[in-house]
Amino acid sequence: MMKLLVVGADGQLGSDVVRLLSPTVDVTASVMDELDITGRAGVKQAIESARPDVVVNCAAYTAVDRAETEQDAAYRVNVLGARNVAQAAQRVGARVVYFSTDYVFDGTGAEPYDEEAPTGPLSIYGRTKLQGEQATREANPDHLILRLAWLYGSTGHNFVRTILRLSHEKDELRIVDDQVGSPTFTEDVVHQLWTAIEDGCSGTYHCVNAGQASWHAFATRIVHRLGLNVPVIAIHTVDYPAPARRPVYSVLANRKFELEQLGGMRPWEDALDDCLLRYHEVLLRS
Repeated sequence: MMKLLVVGADGQLGSDVVRLLSPTVDVTASVMDELDITGRAGVKQAIESARPDVVVNCAAYTAVDRAETEQDAAYRVNVLGARNVAQAAQRVGARVVYFSTDYVFDGTGAEPYDEEAPTGPLSIYGRTKLQGEQATREANPDHLILRLAWLYGSTGHNFVRTILRLSHEKDELRIVDDQVGSPTFTEDVVHQLWTAIEDGCSGTYHCVNAGQASWHAFATRIVHRLGLNVPVIAIHTVDYPAPARRPVYSVLANRKFELEQLGGMRPWEDALDDCLLRYHEVLLRS
C-alpha cells in the first residue's frame, strides 16, 4: 500500500486529505503543532522516520493581509518551509506535493490563466507562494505543484463559513463584485490530487472547480441555497480597502489535467451545493 505523509494535517485542506485518503492509502498525519516545517532538522527527522512514498505539504501561511506586515513569517513558512519539506522528501526518494494559489497572477488578464501564463503576484502572500513553488522545484525534481483558488470546505476559516457567520450578525452583507475567481471545494481538490498521484503526474497543474464567480455571486449563492434572509449588496474593491492587493481577475484553467485526460473538475456551483447540503449542520455552527 502506498504511504503518504501529510504535513499540516490539521488545516482546512490537510484534514480532508487525511479523512478522504485514509481508507485508500497508508496515511501518516503530522499536525502543525507537532512539526514546524521551518525547522530543517525536525522536518528531516519526521520524513526519514515515516519513509513515505509521497509527502503532501498542506502547511502554509495563508493570512493574506497580515502577510503585508509579517513578511518574515510568511517567507519562513511558504518558502523556507517548502524547501525543507521538498529536500527531506527528496532524500528518502519521495514525491512532494506543494499547494500554491491563484494569487501568483497579477489579475490583469481577461481569459482564464493556464499553467504557462506569466506570473506577477501583487501581494507578499502571492510572492511567497510563488517563491515556494520555485523552492519546491529546485529541491525535489519529483514534485507536484497544484495551484488552488478561493478554497473552502466544512472546516477551517473560509469564505463560506464567514458568510454564514455574518448572515446571523448583520442586517445586510456588502460583498465585493469586481474581483472574479474560481471557488473551489476542498474535497474536489483531494479527489483530483489522488488521481494525479495515481497517474504519476509531475510538474505544475491548476486544480479548481470549473467556471468563475465574483465574491458577490459566490455569497449570493450561499445565502440563496441556505434560505438565509439577508440582502447581499454588491460593492467595489475600493469600498472595502485591505492591506494586500488582490488580483481583479484570477480565474484558473485546468488545461494540463484536461490535456492529459485526467478528468474534469465539476462546476463550482455544483460543488458548493454539495458542500452546503452535506455539511449544513457543521457549517451553521461556524
